[in-house]
Amino acid sequence: MQQERKYTTLYSSLLVSPFAIAAAFVVSFIMNRAALPSVAVFLFALAVVGLTARVWGLFALRNIKVSLVCERTVIPAGETAEITYTVENNKLLPLTWMEICQDLPANGCMSPDAGFSLHTYAEDEAEAEGKSAVFRKRILFLPGFGSVSWDTVWSAERRGVYEVSKLSLRSGDGFGLSRSVRDTSAENRVFIVWPKIIPVKTEPFFRNLWQGGAGRRGYVEDITVLRGLRDYLPSDPWKRIDRRMTARSDELMVRQFETILPSTVHFVFDAASFSGLSEDNNELEDCISILASLILELHALSIKCGLSLPAGPDFPSVDISPEDTSADAADIINSLAAFNADAAFCGFDEDLIESLSQTVGQLWLIAYSGSRLTCAALADKLETSGFRALCFEAADPGPLSGRPLLPVRELKKDGIK
Repeated sequence: MQQERKYTTLYSSLLVSPFAIAAAFVVSFIMNRAALPSVAVFLFALAVVGLTARVWGLFALRNIKVSLVCERTVIPAGETAEITYTVENNKLLPLTWMEICQDLPANGCMSPDAGFSLHTYAEDEAEAEGKSAVFRKRILFLPGFGSVSWDTVWSAERRGVYEVSKLSLRSGDGFGLSRSVRDTSAENRVFIVWPKIIPVKTEPFFRNLWQGGAGRRGYVEDITVLRGLRDYLPSDPWKRIDRRMTARSDELMVRQFETILPSTVHFVFDAASFSGLSEDNNELEDCISILASLILELHALSIKCGLSLPAGPDFPSVDISPEDTSADAADIINSLAAFNADAAFCGFDEDLIESLSQTVGQLWLIAYSGSRLTCAALADKLETSGFRALCFEAADPGPLSGRPLLPVRELKKDGIK
């Protein structure tokens, strides 16, 4: 892996190499002593141009500052974000040309609509740079102590994390004889592309509770179903006060709602069950999009969610408990955005999940189908907890036969493809 260039690296033609410049000065002096003034003047001029080009190229990128400003760094897939780039030349020496090169995102999660173009390196340059292509922006001229700004619209193509920690700058002299390269900090901008957020149904999560569920795992009130009124207690929040009835009775009255929603929901995502289905793995990405949308909808209903993701060869499993006060819905979806599903295998913390299954309101196991389940041992451990299953192919229950199975596609609202 290529190390960051903290200082300017000069790439020059032979005409501006130290040996060529010194040789031109020496031969010019000799030609002048040999009574060949025209040759001496030509070589001297050539040496001066070479020296000027070398010094110009060496100092071209000194005191250059590049900044990025973006209103948001979390972008759902399918949406866009505008990034403002500003280049400041904080020295007297002008820039006749400059290129700004920005690394490509690892999984192609973002792409520029304008302002940058895709530049592919030649084979030898790609080997030296340690990358095959970059996004490139060209600036033709930047005067001394001047600045230039432009806006670039970036499209969020698919979920992922795009870290812009540095930009590679290229410039040189006005004669085109020298070129310098320098890496500059980009204030470590991290852009998180969420899975595509779509309208989803949450009713299936509450259906069994409407039929009378147990209460040992706790429930929260559904503020859409009013049960009645009661006298105010010191522990009641002020927003529960019914102002109209209080005005009529001259006594503080608070609203009571039906308690039909689970207080917590935990999802266990068997991503490995989706492996090898198709080249682009649309089924997996569609399932992740629905899961992220569900978490946001449940969070809007004041239901705390948790998530367990399997481990991979180079990363540990992810376990976010619904009771973790330091994590919210955004943190869970950020984990989904960064999750490398292609490298995932059945590597859950089974003891932790088994413990959570005894305390959460609902626990859902998500897989492509029962027959492709890769965490059958975990499912056996959860047998007594009454977990439910979300399957992309619910018609193939496999070892999940007899469990409540819900097709993932049924969670999409009508008209959403």
